[in-house]
Amino acid sequence: MPSLATFNANNFFLRYKFTESYPGSQSASSLDEASKAAMGFLPGLAFGEYTGDYIVWDAARRSLAARALKEPDGALPDILCLQEVENIQAIRIFNKQYLGNHYPYSFLVDSYDTRNIDVGLLSRFPVDRVRSHIDALDDRGDRVFSRDCLELEIMLPGNTRLTLFLNHLKSKLVTRETGESDAAYQGRILKSHQKRFSQAQHVADYVAKRFRGRHDRALYAVIGDFNDTPYSPWLAPLANSPHLVDVLAKYRSADDRWTYYWRGGGKVSQIDFVLASRALNARIAATIASDASRKPHIARQGLGYRELNASGAVLPRELTLVHFEDDSVTPAPASVPQNEKVGFRHSRYQEVMDDWHSNISDHCPVKVWF
Repeated sequence: MPSLATFNANNFFLRYKFTESYPGSQSASSLDEASKAAMGFLPGLAFGEYTGDYIVWDAARRSLAARALKEPDGALPDILCLQEVENIQAIRIFNKQYLGNHYPYSFLVDSYDTRNIDVGLLSRFPVDRVRSHIDALDDRGDRVFSRDCLELEIMLPGNTRLTLFLNHLKSKLVTRETGESDAAYQGRILKSHQKRFSQAQHVADYVAKRFRGRHDRALYAVIGDFNDTPYSPWLAPLANSPHLVDVLAKYRSADDRWTYYWRGGGKVSQIDFVLASRALNARIAATIASDASRKPHIARQGLGYRELNASGAVLPRELTLVHFEDDSVTPAPASVPQNEKVGFRHSRYQEVMDDWHSNISDHCPVKVWF
């Protein structure tokens, strides 16, 4: 039975060891060029050949992430969707140095994100077709996505196809500027929400058209970090799509499907999603029916905390689970569960208990079997 996972790796960047010559160059002329520059040349990015020329940012975090991705069955997912990775080289180095070269196939398209955080894929199965949506335009002629909606067709065993739409939707973070008026600040918040809504609408419309007449047969999923909660009206095009099933909501209780920890706010919420087609959900349901341990899994052992037992403090007993985050510009849904308290003293890796800086991310890996 194949497995599929999504994980926001949280600022997975590389640091470069500058070289005095062009990558692979045997000419002394490049030495002269480098002497005229501030630092020299970046190492090559081609096919992982120069991986010794990179330093992985926050290596301890990547090592713990590799462990979390094996939860709960000790096996890495067959297909791993990643968010917040710098480039294809970061994915390949993660695979080589931390995942034991588990994945022969990798894919990423550089996007327009100003922080250089992209979405990408590692897979044990061949990637047969790829389509990037980074140049999709809205009605005003603006780009819909900054981080892409990466469309990939993957050949599964048995000559079946799984189509993935890998996303990292617009963040809710809007920092208030010094002296900014309430109206101006709220206007920027609204614009941020509208961008996320536009992205959700574009994906929902595209998927509906892409599989018209085949929704009951086609295996596909919209997957990734949506940067909002399931009841948010800004995610409504995806959350309310008749073609998509939120598998965490389908198979886990409302108080046990949170995937994200906001340390500064003392809150947790679900903002990571696997929205499966009806056909894919049928396979997930059959898998769970035959093996109850294969219900969708959320790996939380790598989540840190501001103060841990090692410093003499203790973890909070509970945090606020946010089902819907109210703000000054977002209309409240007609019916939504009340925010509630959930336990936060779940088991953690010892490295995390010893030093909260060793957490894997502020997101949890989500794994499903089908």
